[in-house]
Amino acid sequence: MVMRTGKIAGWIAGIVLVLLLSGCQQQASYRVAQLLLHRYGWDSLQVAVQFVKQRWPSSPEPVQPDSLQVLLLSARYDTLYLGAARMIPVPDARLEDQERLLLEVCGWFAGRVVCDQIGLNASPKRLVVEPEIVYPFQGTTARLYYRLRSRWERQRYDGDGWEPLPLQRSFQGYLLIGTQADPHSQLRVPLRTWEGVIELSALPAFSDFRYALQQQFRVGRSATVTFELYAGLETPELLTSVTRRLRPKTEAERKAEVAHFAGEALQQVVERLSGRWYPVWLQVESWSFNPLNLQYVVEVTARWREGGWFRPLCVLSGVLTISEDGTAATFRWVSGNRRAQERWQQQVGQDVLNLDALPPPELPESDEVIVSGW
Repeated sequence: MVMRTGKIAGWIAGIVLVLLLSGCQQQASYRVAQLLLHRYGWDSLQVAVQFVKQRWPSSPEPVQPDSLQVLLLSARYDTLYLGAARMIPVPDARLEDQERLLLEVCGWFAGRVVCDQIGLNASPKRLVVEPEIVYPFQGTTARLYYRLRSRWERQRYDGDGWEPLPLQRSFQGYLLIGTQADPHSQLRVPLRTWEGVIELSALPAFSDFRYALQQQFRVGRSATVTFELYAGLETPELLTSVTRRLRPKTEAERKAEVAHFAGEALQQVVERLSGRWYPVWLQVESWSFNPLNLQYVVEVTARWREGGWFRPLCVLSGVLTISEDGTAATFRWVSGNRRAQERWQQQVGQDVLNLDALPPPELPESDEVIVSGW
């Protein structure tokens, strides 16, 4: 009885083994044997995929799927391509610098899906910025003008140089402004556009920054100001640094500026009184400069003859008031001889004559920037 039971169990095990072997031979498995990418440039790629089918114990054999799907994802998992083509476009121009991409290929076999993935990178890119910084701007250290000439470039596919790309996105950036005399008095200026005027006086740290400049100017020294530009389309990074040397005007430069403005102003006065220009003998009696409103006050005496050496002499004294940039110029009558007084009453008829803006004197070229008000 025991021997018969053992034989029956052996027969059952054999039958089960035969059935299992038969099922394995009938059930085929599918997989991706090879997935390759061929790139002919940054803007396209060719997908080469090979599927195989295997029935145990046979060897794998190549097979074509019933349908194919190719999916290309960005680093943020945005869909860049979805379709069945093996030559697919890549929108490289709008991708980040060497952005990591993911390509997935799936094949369908009688309702079963087989997939494989491979990673790749977008092109190396860089933001090139050439800053133009005017500081001080409009005669004050509290205002700055900037213009950022920018280029968005990618490395050529062959690695030889860079090629331009359209820059249609906004950027993140800021300026760090500081002085060598006091590195702690830094200004951080947010930049939101490629060009603009910045009111530095609105920044909380401006008073410390201005004090550092004033300390240098009061003792007649120049101040070195550094502008570090941090910018990027995603994360700002240091792109370039610009240095400006600022200095106050010297006493000799102010005297020369006063003499220039006085000469230009008296030409207008003489033309107004005598109807045309005549050579003028001019003497600056005294002058002062108000750094708060950036204004000169100049006491002058002028002499001229209308028509030649034997013509009567006109003499007048007055006060010239003019802004440092040559605007808001007026001349106030103080005294003069009879002929000049008659001309003044006939042509002006009041104490103050408003003058046209006067051209500032030409300054010699220099690496230093002269600061108004000092």
